[in-house]
Amino acid sequence: MRTFRYLYGPVPSRRLGRSLGVDLVPPKVCTYDCIYCQIGETTEKTLLRKEYTPVGEVLEEIRAFLSKGNPSIDHFSLSGSGEPTLHSKIGSVIQGIKNLSPVPIAVLTNGSLLSEEEVRRDLLRADIMLPSLDAVSSEAFMRINRPYKSISIEKVIQG
Repeated sequence: MRTFRYLYGPVPSRRLGRSLGVDLVPPKVCTYDCIYCQIGETTEKTLLRKEYTPVGEVLEEIRAFLSKGNPSIDHFSLSGSGEPTLHSKIGSVIQGIKNLSPVPIAVLTNGSLLSEEEVRRDLLRADIMLPSLDAVSSEAFMRINRPYKSISIEKVIQG
């Protein structure tokens, strides 16, 4: 059985059915350090958008997964070990997946970067956006999400 570096699942999801996860950042590279994160503490809290995982390698793994025949998945889910919108070429990943498969693409995000026009433009081709919002007061936001220092709840809500 082949082991993938950037893919996980398919996993059952109440919202998305059988979902194949696509992990675009290394474990715990995130804009937040949420107190409840199932992955654990954030090791790199950042706003730096860059190509954390090579687009070509991610798409090659998806191509290999799809070549197994008729994989039973309902969605590709860009999520995983950190904040997927930190990947500077997430738009290229989305387009590449669309070139390989008609399966819808969902982006699970904490929403911290959605106020940036470039991020919103990168996400336009996704079929589903699932941003989270844990708190609307600054005090609760800081206590629960422990964001990168320049992120405010007002900016997140604006996004």
